[in-house]
Parts: sequence; structure tokens; C-alpha cells
Amino acid sequence: METIILQGASKANTRLMMQLAKRLKFKARKLTSEDIEDTGILISINEGLKSGFLDEHQKYEFIENLKTARSI
Repeated sequence: METIILQGASKANTRLMMQLAKRLKFKARKLTSEDIEDTGILISINEGLKSGFLDEHQKYEFIENLKTARSI
């Protein structure tokens, strides 16, 4: 499986790409600003784990802190 992320310059172009993706039998959905932010955080966490700057316990604590901050 491969993933492609596209950012449209206009709503019309975005709609066209979504129609094309569906026609080609791709799974496609629009991402919210929150989805994009979450993805960035996930990438950062994974890079921290790979580099050794973040261990599993720190990862867990960080994610729990994010959940708490969101509920405020």
C-alpha cells in the first residue's frame, strides 16, 4: 500500500481530484486541520523514537498530555 497526500489550490480542483481518486478506486478523504496536526505530531514522535531521543515511556506521557490539553 502506498499513500499520497495532495493539497488543492482551490475547492474545485480538490473536488476534481476526489472524483478522479474514486473513479480509479482509490480510498480518498479530506483531512481536517486537526487530522493534519495529528499526523505531524505522529511523524515527530516516530522520528524521536527512531533517533533515540524519545523512549516508549516518554511517548506515552507525551500522548497523554496532548489528550489532557485537548479536553481543556
